[in-house]
Amino acid sequence: MKKITIGGLIFLGVILLAGCGSSQNNTSQSTGSAGNGNAGAQTAAIGQKFSDQSYASRSFMISGDTLSADAQNALSGFQLSKNTVPDGTTQINLKALQPQYHDQSYTLKPGEQLYFIEKFMGDDVAGQDANINDDSAVVVDSRGNVVQGPGDFSK
Repeated sequence: MKKITIGGLIFLGVILLAGCGSSQNNTSQSTGSAGNGNAGAQTAAIGQKFSDQSYASRSFMISGDTLSADAQNALSGFQLSKNTVPDGTTQINLKALQPQYHDQSYTLKPGEQLYFIEKFMGDDVAGQDANINDDSAVVVDSRGNVVQGPGDFSK
């Protein structure tokens, strides 16, 4: 700390260096966001490899042109719709079919993918999901990094 006197006034100055050095923030800002305000419910995994996350093995891509049978099964409780916007982004909406869930909406930049996380597939029977706390989604960039971590669909 340095003490500076100017015109009888004493200033105590502290030099703060923010953002100096070669460290680069690799976190990507996505336009992807949950329609219910869960965009802030991101995990510490932002910027980390999707494949390194514990939920990756229970995730199913839902932003592609076709859905696997497992992805269709995982989406029990939601109706999926997709719309490509002229600016190149893709709008994906998950309409909640059960009152304990809330609609979800994601806007994906070109190259981003949306994965639906289903922790316990066995609770999805005949289009009904018995456990609302095991479903969420994650946005992944073209390099395989998490852009938006899982949020809570029940909020």
